[in-house]
Amino acid sequence: MVKKGSLTVRHLAVTVLVVLLVNTQLTWWIIFVLRENRVRLGLEREAVQAQCRMEADRVAGDLAEAHRILDAAVAGGYHRNAQPPAPFSTWQAEPSIENCGASTLEDGILVLSSPAPEAGRCVLAQTTDDWTDLLLQLHDDLELSAAPQLGDETQRPAIALGPPFKAWAISPTVEVWNAILDGYRGRILMMVSEGTFFAIMLFVLVALLWRTLRREVALEHQHRNFLSAVTHELKSPLASMRLSLETVLRGRSDPGASLRFLENALQDTERLQSLVEKVLEVTRYAREGSSLNLRESCLSEIVEGAIDRFSRRTTATGANLNSEIESGIWSEIDEEAIAIVISNLLENALKYGGTIPRIDVSLNREGGSAMLEVSDNGNGITPDDIPRVYERFWRAGDEMTRTTQGTGLGLFLVQQIVKGHGGEVTVTQTGHEGTTFRVILPGAATVEEA
Repeated sequence: MVKKGSLTVRHLAVTVLVVLLVNTQLTWWIIFVLRENRVRLGLEREAVQAQCRMEADRVAGDLAEAHRILDAAVAGGYHRNAQPPAPFSTWQAEPSIENCGASTLEDGILVLSSPAPEAGRCVLAQTTDDWTDLLLQLHDDLELSAAPQLGDETQRPAIALGPPFKAWAISPTVEVWNAILDGYRGRILMMVSEGTFFAIMLFVLVALLWRTLRREVALEHQHRNFLSAVTHELKSPLASMRLSLETVLRGRSDPGASLRFLENALQDTERLQSLVEKVLEVTRYAREGSSLNLRESCLSEIVEGAIDRFSRRTTATGANLNSEIESGIWSEIDEEAIAIVISNLLENALKYGGTIPRIDVSLNREGGSAMLEVSDNGNGITPDDIPRVYERFWRAGDEMTRTTQGTGLGLFLVQQIVKGHGGEVTVTQTGHEGTTFRVILPGAATVEEA
């Protein structure tokens, strides 16, 4: 199948290669986006962690500065009645206690301590409420949590505070962290949606290409069969005509034999004319937008006329032709087109009939529709071939080994013409006892003859 301008296996191979390259690029892009999205989440997490750490360092620094101020004041001499330095509201000396110099938080009150070794005492100083509130006042995007939030990267980060706030941690607010996670999940959803869309598009493209290739291969096969059939249909009668005419012209036969040779040549001429008419009929009835010349006609008379014309061929071949035609059936039809339908069905039954062909034709009206049936006594049609018998140029078997005449256009024309009348053609029975084709034409009526 090397025909310029048609889709070939080579074209499909190139297209599949391109699709694979695009799919590889798409896969790489998905992996890259997922990785970059994870990296971005990590960077955003580190950014809020750094902000929490800065706040924690600030708290620790302010607390350390308060300790330094208290230590300096105690070293300068503690006096009970003296005013404590800022940021302390009160202070008092207690006997030396364990861990003097540390800070404690009791009932929300921050107390710092500083040792006075020479007096064997420990000075306890309580910070003002305003200073404590200011110490724990965080940025709007941060909040104090009861305990550090530990876990994977999708959990809210937190930085634990030191004593006396070791039970607390600084973390981003739930709203801020959820906004970060929503952005992370939104980017994944967008990537998955885009990846799915492109994957579906690639799948559809490959499916369409495969379907087109199969159609091209089938059409190429049909064309090859048609050319083989037409070549055979042309060469055989032409060779026979030439032989008959040369025999007569060269005087190699007596008058009686010459007459038979001329009759054979005439039959071959009719065969060629039938082939040309078949091709012209396909051109007329199978093209898009073809129209039928519909008018009220007696279908019974058209069927009887087609049978009478065909009876000469059945007599010459020894076939048996039986008919049962209900009279007076009228319908809105194209007389010429319907005659082609009947002729093609009869010809098909004759070609594929038994050793002694038997053709049965019946016409009757049922439920407002005309039903025409043509049966033969051949070997039938295989179930796999039934849907294909109406395809253009299709014939069962191989044109190089097929013995019956034909081009694969007869039943195709039958279906096209019947469809144009709004009717239907089906195979109602097939097998070793023969095949029956049924044509149903709507809008039929019985008119009594005067």
